[in-house]
Amino acid sequence: MKNNIKYISTRGQSKELGFKDVIFEGLASDGGLYIPNEWPIIDEKTLSSFKSLSYQEIAYEVIKLYIDDSISSQDLRDIIEKSYSCFDHKDITPLSKIADNKYLLELYHGPTYAFKDVAMQFISQLMDYYLSENNKTINILGATSGDTGAAAIEGFKSVQSSRVFILHPYQKISEVQRKFMTTVKSDNIFNIAIKGSFDDCQNIIKEIFSDEDFKKSKNLTAINSINWARIMCQMVYYFYTFSRIDTVDKKVLFSVPTGNFGDILAGYIAKKMGLKIDMLNIATNDNDILTRTLNSGKHELRKVKETSSPSIDIQISSNFERLLFDIIGDPAVVSDLMIELKTTGTYELDDEILDKIREHFCSFSVNQDEVNSTIINAYENLKTIIDPHTSVALASSEKCTDEYNLQVILSTAHPAKFKDTVMNLLNNDNFVTDKVKSIMNMKEEMIILENDVNMVKKLLREEIV
Repeated sequence: MKNNIKYISTRGQSKELGFKDVIFEGLASDGGLYIPNEWPIIDEKTLSSFKSLSYQEIAYEVIKLYIDDSISSQDLRDIIEKSYSCFDHKDITPLSKIADNKYLLELYHGPTYAFKDVAMQFISQLMDYYLSENNKTINILGATSGDTGAAAIEGFKSVQSSRVFILHPYQKISEVQRKFMTTVKSDNIFNIAIKGSFDDCQNIIKEIFSDEDFKKSKNLTAINSINWARIMCQMVYYFYTFSRIDTVDKKVLFSVPTGNFGDILAGYIAKKMGLKIDMLNIATNDNDILTRTLNSGKHELRKVKETSSPSIDIQISSNFERLLFDIIGDPAVVSDLMIELKTTGTYELDDEILDKIREHFCSFSVNQDEVNSTIINAYENLKTIIDPHTSVALASSEKCTDEYNLQVILSTAHPAKFKDTVMNLLNNDNFVTDKVKSIMNMKEEMIILENDVNMVKKLLREEIV
């Protein structure tokens, strides 16, 4: 790879990094998130050629634009092939038509039944490639609202060059989500249940990574959606979608169930790279901070409400900072906004910034009753069984204007991951797979800790020699 692309912090006070370093760095030392210093553009002729390529080949064409000479073209191809060899569908993220001009983009065909597998399988192979090359090991620290952790554990469980510590909010994710993590038996995996919310878990991670001495002494890296590689991998299925659907004379909207903003940010970047996406709908549940932000300009933290779609039960959408940086273009302004959010729990965006965001994004929230009725309606009228997160995206899309005459709903999890919710609504359990039935009977292993960063640091000191 001969790209000159470099990675800079959204807050402007950290040094530029190359691709290899940014993958292991996670959070920047100034508290910001790394982002490329430019967006590569894919021309229309190349985009048109994607129609004849496989998902893996499209992934190579997109991902190679963000990688430098730290990895060869052939090694990148090999890593991509290996990453997606464990998916249960040949198309990796197939599209299913559920109504006229409405499609589900099925992102749950990986080993843990969630869209996080698309990135995590790649990241585990990529990190192992770099670590094995230099005979090094790494300690991975992450927080999950349900699916990231399972995908990370599945991806890294056989990677002996790493140890993985995953924090999840105790008793605030579905039983199946939890058991996808806590039933994995591997000496390099540590499941940590924090007595708090996902935001509490995420804040612990950020605080640990802001302690540069501790981070370096314990050789820590992050695999949350703050890691650039997560976003990079998620861009691919937007390109794949355009390669498989006729979008001529259509106004295209993607509706994305949105918690930490990484999945929908990937769509925004794909648009910057040349995809003709007309609108990205930020689909939220009762935790509607981003919907409120787009409507009023006021970004205000509130107490997290528990819903049936826990991956959206978030108030701090970390990747929104990357969007703000791209829209505003001034790291000092972004830094001030983030400091204001941390100290006061709120900030306000002026009309100029809001108007620029609204060129690309709309946002509609749905309540729990709407989520439930949409799951029932999809089953009865569309002959489709969906999970609560997909339901949020579908219900939210129906509030968008009808000018978008081609809608793609991101289906981010298999309904079996939320089997109790879906079974109770549909009085049907035929969708529960043998894999899920099996893990329900397995013994769990996890460490339960108070919501205290020092408790987590103590554990890391004990387990990382």
